[in-house]
Amino acid sequence: MRSKRLAFIALGIVLAGCQKRHGGMVALPPPVIVPVVVPVAAPVPVPLDIPASLPAPAGPSLFEKAELAFGMGDYHAAIQDYENYLQSLPNGDRIDQALFHVGMSYVLQTKPAANWTRAAASLRRLVNEHPDSPLKPTATLILSLRSRADQLARDAKARDQVMQQLNTELEKLKKIDADRRRRP
Repeated sequence: MRSKRLAFIALGIVLAGCQKRHGGMVALPPPVIVPVVVPVAAPVPVPLDIPASLPAPAGPSLFEKAELAFGMGDYHAAIQDYENYLQSLPNGDRIDQALFHVGMSYVLQTKPAANWTRAAASLRRLVNEHPDSPLKPTATLILSLRSRADQLARDAKARDQVMQQLNTELEKLKKIDADRRRRP
C-alpha cells in the first residue's frame, strides 16, 4: 500500500514537471505531499576498552599517502612516507612495493639530485628479502642496467685519461721535433 502511494507521488511529480515543460498542455492536479515517518533507533553507546594513548593503526593509510605523493611526483614526501610505512609495519604485505617505490623515488627526484646509492640499496633489499615479489625482475633489471652504466662511465673516464696522457706526450714530441728542425 505504501509503495503504491509513493509510486503515485513520484508519477505526480514527473507529470508536474512535464506540465511545466510543455506550457501547461496537460492539466493535472497539484501533487499530494504525504509525510512519511521512518522509525530510527537511538544510538546505543558501545563500551571500548582501548586506552586513549594507543595510536590508531596507520599502516595502510601511510602506504596510501606515500602512493599518492609518488603518483603526484612529490618524491621527497613519498620517500619519507614509504620509510615511515617500512618502519611502522616491517612485516607488512606491501613491503616489496614500498621498497621499489623508494628506489624509484630516489632515482626520479630532481631536488636534491637523483641518489643512485640509496636507490640501489632499496632495490637490492627488495631483490634479497622478497625473492617471490613480482617486482623482483624489474628491480634486478634496473640494478643491472645501472651497474652497466657505471662500468661504461668508468671505462670512458679511463679512456679520457689515456687520451689526455697521449695528447700530452704528442705535444711534447711536437715540441722536440720543432726544436730539432730549428737547429742546423
